[in-house]
This record gives sequence, C-alpha cells and structure tokens, in this order.
Amino acid sequence: MANLSKKPNRLVHEKSPYLLQHAHNPVDWFPWGPEAFEKAEKEDKVILLSIGYSTCHWCHVMERESFEDESTAEVLNRDFVCIKLDREERPDIDKIYMDALHAMGTQGGWPLNMFLTPEKEPILGGTYFPPENKYGKRSFKEVLKLINQAWTHQKGELLQAAKDLTIYLKENETRTNAGQVPEKQILTQNFNRYIQVYDKDYFGFKTNSVNKFPPSMALSFLLDYYMIEKDNRALEMAFNTSYAMKSGGIYDQVGGGICRYATDHEWLVPHFEKMLYDNSLFVETLAKLYLITNETFFLETIQEIISYIERDMHLNVGGIASAEDADSEGEEGKFYVWTESEIKSLVSDEEILNFWNVTEEGNFEHNQNILHVYFKGKNPFLDGIQFKNDFKERIQKTKNILLERRDTRIRPLRDDKILTSWNCLWIRALLASYEVTGETEYLNQAKEIYQFIHTHLVKEDGSVLRRFRDGETKYFGTLSDYSELIWVCLRLFQLDGGIHYFDAGIQIWEYLENHFLSDVGPYYESYEGNEDLIVRTIEGYDGVEPSGNSTILHCFYFLNSLGFLNGKLETKANSIFSYFLPELTQNSLSYPSMLSAFQKFQTPSKEVLVVYRNQSEDIVKNIRMKLSQIKDPALVWCVLSEEECRSLENRLGLLQGRDAGNGIRYYVCQNFHCELPKDNWEETLQLISQ
Repeated sequence: MANLSKKPNRLVHEKSPYLLQHAHNPVDWFPWGPEAFEKAEKEDKVILLSIGYSTCHWCHVMERESFEDESTAEVLNRDFVCIKLDREERPDIDKIYMDALHAMGTQGGWPLNMFLTPEKEPILGGTYFPPENKYGKRSFKEVLKLINQAWTHQKGELLQAAKDLTIYLKENETRTNAGQVPEKQILTQNFNRYIQVYDKDYFGFKTNSVNKFPPSMALSFLLDYYMIEKDNRALEMAFNTSYAMKSGGIYDQVGGGICRYATDHEWLVPHFEKMLYDNSLFVETLAKLYLITNETFFLETIQEIISYIERDMHLNVGGIASAEDADSEGEEGKFYVWTESEIKSLVSDEEILNFWNVTEEGNFEHNQNILHVYFKGKNPFLDGIQFKNDFKERIQKTKNILLERRDTRIRPLRDDKILTSWNCLWIRALLASYEVTGETEYLNQAKEIYQFIHTHLVKEDGSVLRRFRDGETKYFGTLSDYSELIWVCLRLFQLDGGIHYFDAGIQIWEYLENHFLSDVGPYYESYEGNEDLIVRTIEGYDGVEPSGNSTILHCFYFLNSLGFLNGKLETKANSIFSYFLPELTQNSLSYPSMLSAFQKFQTPSKEVLVVYRNQSEDIVKNIRMKLSQIKDPALVWCVLSEEECRSLENRLGLLQGRDAGNGIRYYVCQNFHCELPKDNWEETLQLISQ
C-alpha cells in the first residue's frame, strides 16, 4: 500500500478506494478525465492508462514493485501522462481496452496497462509487468523505454496502427443482425458441452487449464434445464459442484462466503479475495438447489453467506460493500489460514480437526492450513450428505471460537464503495432466499437495500448512477446497473406487492430504451451521452456477473408473460437472441444467463394471476410462498389486490377484466389460452401441474 508520509498526487481527491491506494505514489497520476487528455495533447506524450481494482492482488504487487519505485516514477512522469482507473467504477472504459488487448492477441486480466495516443486510441498493452525480465515478460522499465522510443522515432506508424485498431473495435460493435433466432436445440447442445467439461473427480468444469471460478450462472442454467427437461445429470452436476465449492478451501469455512476463484482444480487453494457478485450469484443458485432437493446442507450455506454479508459487508449508510481484499499485512490469505498449533490451542475436538484436514505440514505456505473438507471419491448427489446428530452443533461452536480469534487479526481491506448492479445482485439473492424459506427478514433486508439504491442512485427522470461512496454519487450507470435494477423492481413487485415497484422499473426501462438501445437489437453498455469513450460496446458475455443484455431478457420474459406491450417484448427479445446467435451457437458456455432466458422463451407459456379482496397479509404471503415454490422456472405469477389489478390492467393485458370473486380468485393461462377461474388453491395447483 502507498506510504501516506509521501506527498499526495491528484488521486487524493478521489473517492475510489483503488485510486486512493495510489494517492501517495511518486507517479504523477491523473484520474480519467479531460485534464489528462489535454496535457497529453499539449506535451505530445503517450498516455499510460493503468486499470485495476482495490482487492486485486497483482495490482498491489505492481504498485509495490513499480509505482512506488522512485526511479520508475521518474521515467513515467517525464515521458508519459499517467491515468489510474478503477474498473469497477468504469466497466465501460475497461471493456474497451480489454477488447483492444484481446485484439492484440494478449490474454486479459488486471492490472490492465494500456498505452494510448492523446486521442485515447490504444497503441500497446499488457497486464502485470515485472520490475525485471522474468516470467517470460519484459521488465516494465524496458517496456516504457521501447514505447517512448517508438513514439519519438515511429510516431506515424504508431498513430496509424492505433487508428486501425480503433476502427476494428468500432466495426466489431456494429455488425449487422442476421435476424435468425436460434433453434431450441442449442439448449441441448449447451447442456452436452457441460457434460463434456464436467470434472467427475472434483466437480465443477474444466474450462480453464489451472483455475476454477465459481460457475454459479452455469449451475443456475443446469437447474432450470433439469426442472424443464427432467434430466438428472443436470441436477447432479449442479448439486455436486455446489457441494464441492462449499466444502473446498475456496469457501471460508469459519466465517462464510466464497472467494474469487480456486488456483487448482480441487477447489483447495483460493485467490482469497471475496466479491459481492460471487456470493450473490452463489446464494441464488443455492436457493434453487434447496427448492429442488430440500437438502438442508444448501439451506445452511445460504444462511451462512447471508450472515457473512450482513456481518462484514453491510454498511451503515444502507448498501453493501463491493469486496474484501485477498491480502492483509502484505500477504495473500494471511487473515484466513491457521497453523496446526494455533488451531489446536483453541480446538481439542480431533474429529473436527480431521474433518477440516488440519495437519502439521499444512497445505499452504509456511505450514499453514486452509480449512477444507475432502470429497474426492464421493458423489454427494448419489450418496447423500450425512452428518452425525451432534456434529453440526459442534462444528458451529468451533466456528464461533475460531471467528472470535480471527477477529483479533488485522483484517483485509474492504472496498466500501456501493455499486448499483452488484447491490442489485445481492437483492436478487435475498429475494431468492426469501422465496424458498419464507424468512421475512430476508425480504426486509432486500427492501432496505433497494430503498437505499432508489434514494441515492436513481434520478427523477429514471436515469441511474453507478457508484455511491462517502456521500458522493458518481458516474453514468452501465447497462447492467439499469437491467439489474429493473429486474429487482419486478421481483419486488412480484414478491412484496406494490405498484410503486412496477412503476419504478418501467420508468427505468423507458430511460434505457431511449438512451441505450442500438439499431441492431441489443442495448449498448453505456449511455449515449457519455462522450469520453472511443467506442460504445455491445456485450452479451456472462462474465463475473450476468451481462446487461442477458438480464433485460429475463425482465422481458416476465413482462411479456403479463401482457406488457401486447407481445412486442418477445420481438425485442428475439432481436437480441438473433444478434448473439454466433456466440450462443459456438461459445455457449460463456452465455449461461442468456441461455437461461432463451430457455424460458422456448418453453410453453404458463401464467398464474391471483386477485384478492379484503385478505390479511399472512394469507397473501402464503399464496405467494406457494407459487414461489413451484418447480418451474418458466412459470410467471402475480398476486394483486383487486384495486391494484384495476390500476394496472391497461398496461398488463393479463389483468384485464379480472376480479376477486368471493374474495380470492385464481386464473391460470397456458399455451396462449386461459382456463376457467378457480376459487381454491388445490384445483389451481392441478391446472398448473398439467
């Protein structure tokens, strides 16, 4: 971390924890903005754009080795204009230059260091550069020297190459839409690809030669596929992989929460940073698993992660922090690991020590132990998950003891900026947990976070901002900020009732429609008035979080099923699916959330509307819980008072002419026709189950 005794640079005035980490570097850093570009133009210098985030381990390494080094800083300050960017605040900028790096034939990652012309066009880039030649990489100083020499002696060639690359990036984002909607068979093809890459020994998927990332969106797709197609192999893959992640070192066995990824195929040694989006998506998947299997193992994992987020990530202002660092005291994982002697001084239960595989030699650096449960040779889906009667209680007592000791250690840095889309993912997780448990506290937590987001990050015209920190809201929202917030509004409307949620979601979608929609079907990642970008990108890739285009498709399915815009949303959805036809056909494993939405659209429609009059809150909640627990991802349901039904029937065609009968009336529609209304739940359930 930066030495605070040194003279600060311009970043000291920023709010981003990542930029503030660099605020006392000797490098003359600029934040992204016109001042830096004007200086580069005036002094005819190359821009070094260095992109990272606060919990990025290799960003910390490069800072210590290069950006805190006086001699390196001297070269940078003399020959370059240097910009620091937090990728989590500006994912739209990061996306452009990561695409440029890939176009150069270089694998991406962070830190992302890109050299630009004064017009922001990419010249050359890379990720981590070492201080000396090693790891098969040139030293950072050598790279700086070569770039500066080329700018001095071959500027015309560099400018032309940068311009050509920028044109390529623009053309890549403006391809035409062939107009051909994918065939339903791509769902089966995608399922078969998961079977091919499934790791039968350690579970998860071998899509990376070394690391394993939590594949929560893939598991969610598989669970939907299972519920629709009834193929047990899909459930087995999701069941075993979730069990393995919870049992492995990638999961914090003491405090709860899943880490960013495992550095091996056994889920043992994690990259110890914890991200809000990973935990959100995992909880949502666990909720589906619990719904399907009623296995308490998954329910307990949900409870643990929610407790972790509430304990360690919930901020007093009302939102949820973004991440926790992997490093503490300059060492990765130091906060989380244990020597045998330390843990034995606190725990005498040998069965628990064996359960967590505690040994004198350890399984990590310096004879430290990453607590984990060994599962090779097991198939939890087939064999079941069993514990002795008192073992869970003993485990919990032990966790409490270790958590109390661990709390005396120096904690990793917490990135306490509040990001709209990530907080919405956590709201989704809470709502999914509420659906399968009926635990009102989860719904209340979701509503409180939503209220914070809507109060601080949504403007009166329906526009959305990206980030809140230290009392400041800043940056245009990205497509994901809009689509995730729309989805949260619709889910709250469904699960809690209240037309204000519906109205808020539609207002935000109308703003999105007016300012993000492309001419070729999908939505752009960025707001049309955002003038500091050289390219407006279109993205469908479900990376660390669902793409904005994927999530808006889920919104469209829900709204279309309720008769919003009289079927026009299905046409809009098809234009998005057809645009991404090449990716969904050739690279489907990278589009699990989009394929989950496509699967809904390809499934025979089924809607349930319940209209009530003069009923207690408990009765209405009970109806919603019954509908929530139907194992059909394509089912769309809505429970409204007769008054709400009248208020919305001009906008939602399914509501037209519906009434509450003698107090509660159930309407079931499927395959484009509606059954006669029912006055009791049992007959309604029979219709739904047909």
